[in-house]
Amino acid sequence: MSFKVVNTLVVPGVSYGEELLDSLDATLVTGSWFTEDELISHTKDADAVICASPGQPWNRRVIKTLSQCRILATMSIGYDRIHLKTAAELDLAVINIPEFCIDEVSSQAIAFIMALGRRLIPIDRAFRATQTNFSPGNRKGVADYVAPIFRMRDQTVGIVGLGKIGTAVALKAKGLGMRVIAYDPYVLGGVMRSRGVEPVDFDALLHESDYISINADLNEETRGMFGPEEFKKMKPTSYLINTARGKIVRQAALIHALKEGLIAGAGLDVLEDEPISSGNPILDLPNVILTGHCAWYSTTSDSPSEYWHKGMEQVVMALKGEWPTYAVNPEIKERWIEKWGKRA
Repeated sequence: MSFKVVNTLVVPGVSYGEELLDSLDATLVTGSWFTEDELISHTKDADAVICASPGQPWNRRVIKTLSQCRILATMSIGYDRIHLKTAAELDLAVINIPEFCIDEVSSQAIAFIMALGRRLIPIDRAFRATQTNFSPGNRKGVADYVAPIFRMRDQTVGIVGLGKIGTAVALKAKGLGMRVIAYDPYVLGGVMRSRGVEPVDFDALLHESDYISINADLNEETRGMFGPEEFKKMKPTSYLINTARGKIVRQAALIHALKEGLIAGAGLDVLEDEPISSGNPILDLPNVILTGHCAWYSTTSDSPSEYWHKGMEQVVMALKGEWPTYAVNPEIKERWIEKWGKRA
């Protein structure tokens, strides 16, 4: 049986793991398509689809045309852009890459915490502008420019979403001597405690945290989770860190909170609207660090074996009639095996 595998994003000079298809009678078709009509035209007869661009609309209209497709592989941890209900109706396995960039994103969250808490950017700007020596003999000088700065080990990191990345953030923060609390209704308190993390409810996390690190999936429960009321409950000296998904935070409410001093600042790798427009007011706020959705990157995470090959391995499993290891919709597993496993 011959298969058609479609990769919907071309990245020059990259191996997609196509050699893994050698054991199958499969053809790999590649291209870069970003509209609904383009995606439908090029994927409607595919047996497997690989998607990597966050700008591609994998909505109900597009997915319902994948009538003979058995796997849709998104090359990221997050899969919020894929309409899972439609995929389930078609017995279409959806997979992500859950082990991808865990160290990179968790390190970015810690980097935000340290840069904001130690006020590195304001200190750098003040020193460049004034050449002031902030030595112990100039306590007033450093306080005038960059206070307050608190001892890290006296502070609390609150984590929203204690999955793989959230756990990595927790362990790294614990290594800095910080208290770590977490809110995740899907992780048992005993599991949290085994990781040295105190389980709390969301309200307590807002009140007690000096830094809140968002590491949750974007779904109906988390969309807009941080809005006006949540920022009012946070400490005026606290910082919001978001390396997850921009739409978890209502950007207008965040901008208001930052301007009005409801919170001290933010470290944002992701934003509600991406790509950001040149007139976005968040660009003008001095108490925000923006990194443009690059937290995933390192020379290791960008290697073919770390990224593309893991997705292609899942595709090969599905084409062989094996339920893919990274499937995020296990509720269809029995139907999927009945429909596709017997055809392998």
